[in-house]
Amino acid sequence: MTTFPSSTQLIVGPGFKAAHLPGYPINKDSPNLQSDFEGRDVREVDIKREGAGLKIGRFYAYDYFGDGSFYLLDTPGHTVGHMCGLARTTAPLDKEATFVMMGADACHHAGEFRPSQYQPLPTEISPSPKPLPRPVCPGHLLQEVHCNKSANEPYYEATEGFCHNLETNHWTVEGMQEFDASDDILLIIAHDASLLGALDFFPDSLNHWREKDLDAKTRWRFLGGFSEAI
Repeated sequence: MTTFPSSTQLIVGPGFKAAHLPGYPINKDSPNLQSDFEGRDVREVDIKREGAGLKIGRFYAYDYFGDGSFYLLDTPGHTVGHMCGLARTTAPLDKEATFVMMGADACHHAGEFRPSQYQPLPTEISPSPKPLPRPVCPGHLLQEVHCNKSANEPYYEATEGFCHNLETNHWTVEGMQEFDASDDILLIIAHDASLLGALDFFPDSLNHWREKDLDAKTRWRFLGGFSEAI
């Protein structure tokens, strides 16, 4: 956080201050450094109240700028106060708007929410997530390495030690799957290394992700990590 000047307001989610402040070393159990907060305005957003009960999908949402361009989503479970961001990327008059959902730490691997009942593993995956003589990978090869041999359940599931509240985290992941079902939303999580090389870095824009077909090109890239198993 010290990357940003102290004039930059820090926005945190519901319950964050009570759970995490003051920071270390004042509170030796805090995972955060007190120096990151000193001299900085830390604003805790009560998303349900300040958003007047607005929901997007199953999540309470707060229209941060008041113009529909960016929403904070209350996505509890991984940590106290965990939030996701939903940014509008286009607002055309002749078709549906597009968005990018920033899933933050709700999951640490795309295999925690993919595949799903809404986005099952395809019979043919193109482009192939692993090097093959042809650009299409048969989906049954990846289904065979699934613990349940399933085409519509995630490969991974978070465990108790990973989350502040495991049951709530599962609920949040299910909500992310609902967002992932939409052709108008590109869902990105913070630790998805499979996206490296596929997405442009800031300050380049993601506004044209649909025209570039980035959802289809990146959705199953994480499966490349299973290449040695098949």
